[in-house]
Parts: sequence; C-alpha cells; structure tokens
Amino acid sequence: MKNQKMTNSIKTRTITRFAPSPTGYLHLGGARTALFNWIFAKKFNGKFLLRIEDTDKSRLNKKALSAIFEGLKWLGINWDDDVIYQSNRNKEYRAVVEKLIKEGKAYRCYSTKEEIDAYKNKLLKLGKTTKFVSPWREKSADYKKNDIHVVRLKVPETGRIKIKDYVQGDVTWNCKDLDDLILLRSDGSATYNLAAVVDDNYFDITDVIRGDDHLTNTARQKLIYCALNWKPPKFSHIPLIHGFDGKKMSKRHGAVSVNSYIEQGIKSSALVRYLCQLGLDTGNDDLRQINDIINDFEIKKIVKSPARFDSIKLNDICGKILRKTDDKELLEELIYFLEYNKMPNLTTKQQLSVKDSLPFIKIRSKNFQELYEQAKFILIKDVSKVSDEYKDLLNEDNIELIKSLSKLLKNIKWKKEDINNTIKSFSLKHNKEFKDMAKLIRIAIVGTSNSPGIYDMMIVLGKTEVIRRFTSLEI
Repeated sequence: MKNQKMTNSIKTRTITRFAPSPTGYLHLGGARTALFNWIFAKKFNGKFLLRIEDTDKSRLNKKALSAIFEGLKWLGINWDDDVIYQSNRNKEYRAVVEKLIKEGKAYRCYSTKEEIDAYKNKLLKLGKTTKFVSPWREKSADYKKNDIHVVRLKVPETGRIKIKDYVQGDVTWNCKDLDDLILLRSDGSATYNLAAVVDDNYFDITDVIRGDDHLTNTARQKLIYCALNWKPPKFSHIPLIHGFDGKKMSKRHGAVSVNSYIEQGIKSSALVRYLCQLGLDTGNDDLRQINDIINDFEIKKIVKSPARFDSIKLNDICGKILRKTDDKELLEELIYFLEYNKMPNLTTKQQLSVKDSLPFIKIRSKNFQELYEQAKFILIKDVSKVSDEYKDLLNEDNIELIKSLSKLLKNIKWKKEDINNTIKSFSLKHNKEFKDMAKLIRIAIVGTSNSPGIYDMMIVLGKTEVIRRFTSLEI
C-alpha cells in the first residue's frame, strides 16, 4: 500500500464511492445511493469504488456484509478495484491524527463518560445546550499519553462552516454550535468522520452522493478537511425514501432490504428502473434502457423532497419487463429465484415445459413468485384429491362428467382447435355453459380456479398427463 497522502492530488477523473457500514442488510435507500454513484461514474467514464466502513468492530455483522455484496451484484452494480476495508487502514488514520495533534489542531481528551454525562446534565438543568467543552482542550497532556483517552478535533470557537451542496444548495452551520468531534476512539480506532475524510482524499474521490441524513456529518467532515488543508469533494445530498404514507421508510411499510425483493421475485432490472424514478426527475418511462438512464443522469435533476415508495408501482414495472424479457433469460432467472428461496429445483423435463409455458404465463405475472404460481400446473404432482374449497363445484356428478370428457379426448389430435371443438360439443351435449365447463376443467388440471388458459395448459401438459389427471379425480 502506498504511503498516506497528506496533501491533495490533482483530481481529473470522476471517482465516486459507496460506503456502507456492515451492520445491516442493504436497504432501498442505500441501494439507490449506490446506484446513483455508479451511474454518475459511468456517465463520465470514471471509477466507482466500494468501501466498507467497518472501523467499529463491535457492530460488524458478517451476514449483513455478504448480503450487501450479494445485493449490489444482483442489481448489476459492479465496483472497480478491490473492496476497501477501513479496518485495514487504521495505521493511516492514526498518522493523520498525530499530524493534527502536533500542529495543535487536535488533542487527547481524558474525560470519562461519567464526567461528560455529569457536565451535560448540569447544562440541561440550566436550560442550556448540552455541548461538551473538554477541560483538556488547551492542556498539555503528554504525561498521560498512555492513559485511556480519545482524540478530539479542535473546532473553531467562532465563524461559520459552509457546504456547497449540489442538491440542497448552500448549507451553513455556526462553529460555536458544534462540539469537538472525536477522531480516535479510546481503543485507538478511527471514527466514521475521520476515516471517511482520509479515505475520500486518499482514493481521490471527486463526488460524494449520499442521503441527506448525512448533512451534519458533512459539516463535521468539512472541519477536518479545513484542519488538514485538503480540498473536499463535491457533495450532493439526496432526499430519503419515504413510505406510501409519507413517513420515513421502515419495516411497517413492507420490505425495506434489497434481499427481501430478491425473495419476493422482483426482477433486478425492475428495481433498478424504479429506484431511478424515485427522487429523480427523469419522466416515467418504465422500460428505459440502463444506458439511456446513464446518459440522461444529472445531479440537478434530483428533487429535494423525499420520494414515496410504492410497491404496487414496482410490481407493475416488473410485470412490464417480464413480458418483454426473452424466455430463455426468464427461465434462468426463475431457476435462480427458486434456488435463492431454497425451493425444489426444476427437473430438466420441467424446465422444458416451463419454457414452453412462458409466453402465456408471463403475461399473467408481475414477479417471479407469481410466475412460479402460474407454472404450478406443470410442477404439481397430484391434484386427484379435490380440495374442500371446490368440493361443492367439483362434486361426484361433475367428476364423472370430467371422466367422460377424458374418453373423448383420447381419440382426438392434440391441437388447440380440436381440443376446443371437443369441449364445446361436449358442453352443449350435457347442457353446460362453456365457461362453467372450462372452470371444472381448470380445477381438474391444476386444483384451483386461478390459472392460465385451459388450452394452453393442456397443450403443454400433453394428452397423457391431462387424461391421467382427469381420470384420477376423487372427492
């Protein structure tokens, strides 16, 4: 690894990054942030880096980390270069902190948690803001260097800190309202704000696109940039994603992680297209190609107000894309969906039958879960026992009717036209409305009244299988 850069390099190439903490699964807001950074880098032929902010090892969740990688790859968000793990870079962070201490811009603070709490409680009782002012700010504490301590940045006591934000506009804070932020924890590990600044400088990040809940962090990071005389990247803080009711997205709004949508059978390209519509003024073309999205992407098109997530809209987009997708690709993705959910694998024969069925079942489906449900007429092993739900409809008389029909079907060519003519003439002969007869046939084939068209199913299943199902029916 090259030596830590203590100065700015000339940044000529666009470089963005996505920097999740491995403490939870990849949520929709994080996925959109990653997507916008990836798109922005692609637009300018730049680089998109993935950085794992794991300096706080007590919060590390290995399953969550795996899910983050999985979610990004599923969305088609590929990063350049090796993954950056901040836990491997503490030496670099400490070097920066030592420099700041030597220059009098940071200091070791030995105040205990109990002392800090007591200080803040006293201010609270007096009705004042609970900004902590360390007694060690102006003290020389070299004699206590080996005692337990944190390192804090000396925040200017006067003046203002200003951020030029390319979404929110100029944002300003009074320095007197900000406390001396911690740079190194008592265990010697770097805090989020320090590590973010050091790495953004070291890896030549030119543009930081992230949620507007990071605005306060950006003010603190700007203070670190100023102390180090480094030029910060351009900041764009995008609004958060809210639920359908306008409140901050949470589990009560349904699935919030990308992995949940993989489980539900949403096609990755559908989620990508929908996330690009959330908070981005690009129109509502649900079938735009990703290259068109990249070419048209502009920071100024990001709206300031929070976007509302609508799962119905997402499924509608997914349904449109399913209908346009090549059947071979669709089958491969259905197989992946089944594997991901640890559902039974399709046999080679079943795969061929499902592929033959895709033209008529995908038009009835909005996701892979629905596609699977529509394909169940192929996968189901035994529908001979009529379920309680349909016993009144498929009674003994109607079962005998179905069995009589099977005798006629044995002797015809297995084509839609011949099957249709046979069923129609049979219905007429037995004084049955065709729609009523079709409903009985549907239940006899698949065990439910919700399924693809009867002729489509019968052709795919083949004569032998259809007759077997008809003749094996019983209450």
